[in-house]
Amino acid sequence: MIDSSKSSSKFDSQTVRLLMDIQYRLPLTTTPLSELAERANIKEDFVINRLRELHKTGVIKRYGANLNYRAFSKQQRAALVAAKVDESRIEEVARIINSYRPKHNYWRDASYNVWFTIKAEDFEAVERLAAKIMEDCCVKDYIVLPTKRVYKMDVKYDLIRGTSWSENTDAKFDVPKVEEIGIDRELLIKLERLEFTKRPFLSFKKYGYSEEELVSLISELTKIGVVRDFSGVLKERKIGFRENGMNLIKTDKPEKLARKLVSRAEITHLVERVVPEEWNYPVYFMVHAVNRESIEKVRKEIANMNEVEEIKVLYSIKDLMEI
Repeated sequence: MIDSSKSSSKFDSQTVRLLMDIQYRLPLTTTPLSELAERANIKEDFVINRLRELHKTGVIKRYGANLNYRAFSKQQRAALVAAKVDESRIEEVARIINSYRPKHNYWRDASYNVWFTIKAEDFEAVERLAAKIMEDCCVKDYIVLPTKRVYKMDVKYDLIRGTSWSENTDAKFDVPKVEEIGIDRELLIKLERLEFTKRPFLSFKKYGYSEEELVSLISELTKIGVVRDFSGVLKERKIGFRENGMNLIKTDKPEKLARKLVSRAEITHLVERVVPEEWNYPVYFMVHAVNRESIEKVRKEIANMNEVEEIKVLYSIKDLMEI
């Protein structure tokens, strides 16, 4: 039964079922969409056409093998950068940041109001890149928060609960490099975005793999952490998830706390960061929901944990990647 107060009312129950299944129960086979249809007891042609339509309208961003960026040697270190920008300049600054192709760039409700992510070969390169971007933006007040460890990274949206929801707690930090395992980089990247057809692996013959071999390859790469999982990725605002809250935790026991938090299914990203002395918020996590009440509920429960000195949530005002 769908709770319309939490889930998006724009989708019928059958579409909700398909959006849930492509995220949580997508079979890793040579015919994943056909088997998804069979399990849902819905006609194959209808399922494939409906999913294709949802992709065309931006509800489904992609489906396939979700990659771990740490497997790519030229992007070994990541950082979150927080910048203090005058509101009148936010969109101007955002366009400059976007020219560097960050994965995320948000305007959040805080004094440090522009938050974006960058990647580079090592921590020193990350610092240099952040400095260059901020110089281009004429922004002097910013903080660079390199990733120390990723405890969880699994973005899925439960359209029934109305919150992000993932019980996957196996985030691998040290993974082999693409070059070490001898896999074609272009092949891997294309495996993230499969076609909405009955046999999506058929078009990969030019790489020298059969459909069955590609399924086995994805399975093996998942075991060693190069692939995070095999699933669909949705666009949160297209499914009614209008709120995302980045939670910052002040603690002197970041590792102990993070290991406890990893089991919270509402959390999509859980990261311990290297922080400057004057900014003692080493633990960060994200929760997405259709309303702020759901995010506040999580924040209040976590605030009562012994390891938490302080927790604050910064809500997104605007996705600056979309300007």
